[in-house]
Amino acid sequence: MKLLLILCALCPLLAAADSPTLHPKAAALPCTHQGPFVTTADGGVLCIAAKDALRSTDDGRTWSSAPMFGEPAKFSVSNERALLCTREGVVISAWMNGAEKKTPQGWRWGESSAKWTDFILPTYTCRSTDDGKTWETPVKLSDPWCGCIHSLIQMKTGRVVLVGQEIIPQWRHATVMWVSDDLGKSWQRGDVLDYGIGAHDHAGSIEGSVVERADGSLYMLLRTESGFLWEATSRDGLKWTGLKQSAIKSVTCCPQMARLNDGRIALLWNAPPRHNPSSGSSRAELSLAFSSDETVSWSAPVIVAANYGPGGRVSYPYLYERKPGELWITTMQGGLRMKINIADLGAGEIPVFKPPPKTVPKPGGIVMFGDSTTAPRGTVKVYAQRVETALQSIGSSLGVHNAGVPSNTTTAALKRLQSDVLAYKPRIVVMQFGINDSAVDVWRKPPATQPRVSLETFLANYRTMIAAARKQGAKVILMTTNPLRWISKTRELYGKPPYKPDAEDGFESANLRAYNEAVRALAKELDVPLVDVHAAYPAFAVKHKTTIDQMLLDGMHPGDSGHELVFELLVPVIRDLLRR
Repeated sequence: MKLLLILCALCPLLAAADSPTLHPKAAALPCTHQGPFVTTADGGVLCIAAKDALRSTDDGRTWSSAPMFGEPAKFSVSNERALLCTREGVVISAWMNGAEKKTPQGWRWGESSAKWTDFILPTYTCRSTDDGKTWETPVKLSDPWCGCIHSLIQMKTGRVVLVGQEIIPQWRHATVMWVSDDLGKSWQRGDVLDYGIGAHDHAGSIEGSVVERADGSLYMLLRTESGFLWEATSRDGLKWTGLKQSAIKSVTCCPQMARLNDGRIALLWNAPPRHNPSSGSSRAELSLAFSSDETVSWSAPVIVAANYGPGGRVSYPYLYERKPGELWITTMQGGLRMKINIADLGAGEIPVFKPPPKTVPKPGGIVMFGDSTTAPRGTVKVYAQRVETALQSIGSSLGVHNAGVPSNTTTAALKRLQSDVLAYKPRIVVMQFGINDSAVDVWRKPPATQPRVSLETFLANYRTMIAAARKQGAKVILMTTNPLRWISKTRELYGKPPYKPDAEDGFESANLRAYNEAVRALAKELDVPLVDVHAAYPAFAVKHKTTIDQMLLDGMHPGDSGHELVFELLVPVIRDLLRR
């Protein structure tokens, strides 16, 4: 009864995020503030937050704050930001202004109906001449959407160099350089560095970090999607040459370099994790390496922090040498707040992660049987996880097994029904198919003219799977699919009949609607409980002041809100079946 009452109440349950694992010789910072940090003229520590500057004179144990803006409603400093204290004692901050952020409704990045200039996230700088106690009026550098800023240095000549970035007409980001010869009062725009690959909002040669080398030249490392950081060099910060792939392997995330007191250059970045060296996306490990020859070569990386939980990240790092040899390392993603002495890096290590073996589902549980809209998806908490969390929170022994497989049709699902579902003797099987079955691959050569699986075969497959599950004693729940919406890539591939490229819901075509209607009729005919996901989306979007587009990650796959909707609809039906 306790299980049924809690499932009925639909308690909001959140899984606690795993904390990063620190290097054995590391310690937590005495504060939770995110870098970047700088040392002020009085020896204190300064950082900035959304609207305030924060100062500490006791190594981060206590902090005071000062407002940065005379008109705070007009400004909101981004989490991705840069900070510099010049040799003259002028503090310069650089950031994107969230208060001016604008995008077309529904995002629409790269779509023909949107203009790249409609994406606005301006870049600003701001100065303080009294250790962050008071701040001058911010200076706007540019209006176009900027995805990240985190590197700002002063050259030996006194010139200040800022690594920025902007959206460009090719629908990706490119690095944009800025320099100031008057300590941040005014700025010159330098070269745009674009390596020419990609057309989405995190594509491009972006999120760069710069250092000055002993010979006065500048060296920059850039995030790309190539599996490596890319590099470029400059003599003045304005003109850049030699944009090419470096020898540094990296997942798609930003690096951070800094000159240390001992003369070496340090590099923090997300190298491919040791347990999965072929990964191009995992940000589970944060690596630290050093160059003693002015970036010609780098030492073997040391893993300073890691998060091996599902979707765990320790990324977008900031490096600050609080005193000679003592490093403060924080991250924007993963909440890392640590300090470590360089001399202790070799006195231990984080063990190589060994992924746990896949557990075999216990008999009598719940199996979520579907395609990629059911399967695990990065950091998204899919509906199978949400149901499992609800059960675990009350000590239930009823397990949940996710048997979603990307690209699955009912024909493919039928072939794996025995091995992936019935072999575990489930008590309940939740089935959700249709998006892949109904797809007409008009992008093929020659173009397809019929769905991947005909409606007749789709229904026959469903009938066979339902009968097989019932024969084994399992109870079945059917679900309609989520809606579909256009993005630039799917419109490019599917934007022709029977699809309707000019209609908001034209990616569904008549086919998906017919397949969902067939599922509704089949559920009624066979007396199978139905969760009508598709029909519930509009009301859920209105209730939560969002849109269907925003509930989908890429026009096809539900994000967290989409899976929350399925969870809310599914739990009462599970509850009713458990009562029977």
